[in-house]
Amino acid sequence: MLHVFFLETSPSFNLKKSFYTASNSDYIYVNIAYMEKILEKLNTYKIHIRSWLIFIPIEILVVGLASGVFGSLGIYAVHYLLNILLFYICGDFIYPVIFKIRSTWIWKLPLSLLVIYACYLVISYFVDYNINKHTSWLSFDEIIFNSRYAFGVLWRALQFMGLSAFYYLFKEYNKTTLAKAQLEQVKLNSMLLQKEMEVKLSHARNAYLKAQINPHLLFNALSFIYTDILNTSPRAAEAVMTLSEIMRYSVHCEFTDDQILLKEEIEQVENLIKLHQTRFDNELNIEFRYEPEVKALKFIPLVLMTIVENIFKHSIYTDPNHKTILKLGIEKRRFFIYSSNSINMNRKKESFKKGLENIRQRLALAYGNDFSLNYQTKDNTFSLNIEVEI
Repeated sequence: MLHVFFLETSPSFNLKKSFYTASNSDYIYVNIAYMEKILEKLNTYKIHIRSWLIFIPIEILVVGLASGVFGSLGIYAVHYLLNILLFYICGDFIYPVIFKIRSTWIWKLPLSLLVIYACYLVISYFVDYNINKHTSWLSFDEIIFNSRYAFGVLWRALQFMGLSAFYYLFKEYNKTTLAKAQLEQVKLNSMLLQKEMEVKLSHARNAYLKAQINPHLLFNALSFIYTDILNTSPRAAEAVMTLSEIMRYSVHCEFTDDQILLKEEIEQVENLIKLHQTRFDNELNIEFRYEPEVKALKFIPLVLMTIVENIFKHSIYTDPNHKTILKLGIEKRRFFIYSSNSINMNRKKESFKKGLENIRQRLALAYGNDFSLNYQTKDNTFSLNIEVEI
């Protein structure tokens, strides 16, 4: 122990420099690593080691001065090793088992202590007998196993079993305190999380109310414009009303994750196409086809609208030589959306890819692996095909 202490605390001692040679370097490095592990392990028990290093000399000094007799170093080493083992066996193994079931400790405790004392008595006699026989550490001619010897050993055993009981109770107190602190921390974290959720919910409610207020202001403004220009420009008034219906639908769908009848979105797609036809004097070369039964299907909203918006944003839809096609149908219990359009090379592609990625993410959230989204560009024509299992 003294050598270990020296190696750990001496700043001028360098194991690698002192022992390093070309022939035994591997051996030295292994021993250094092993010693570091020992020191690390001892560091976890430093309070125990310090306590014993304080307790043992004080007890030896007090008892020796009181009795006028001091024993040899060997006697102290052997008996304190035995007593320390008794201390930890009781504190770390025996008491935890005894008090594990609260209702049975009343009879388990005295019975266990009696068994432990009997074992301790036998071992102590065996140790003292062999020490007396093979060494000169004891001044007795013969070790006699009698009541005096048994009560002397009992007194010593009770001392360390009692100290061990305090050690066990201290550990249990620390364990209970730690568990209580952890429980309080969990409770505090739960309260903080609840508060955070309440704040987020409050913000979400405010945002929702604001989002509702802003569209209402816009719809009121559009309604005023429609009324104001209806007599002077019926065509423009109709366009304003169509735009109002499209925006009202979009705002409604933005605040819902529920699937809706495709009939509703088909109507808004037709309104959007109608709006652009008005804008370009019916020169759009676009074809929107769908089978009647798809109107009864339920589907996540704003997918069709996003596809049509991409078409109007990134394609040349007034080209008389290239028709823009949007087709909906059902084939082998799979609903499909197919689009084909020419590409406007003057438009940026980043927003186009964002629109497709948004569609993919929404389909993945709604249908998991029961969908496919494929697109390709060939001969300046973009085609998109979406299939969803129904």
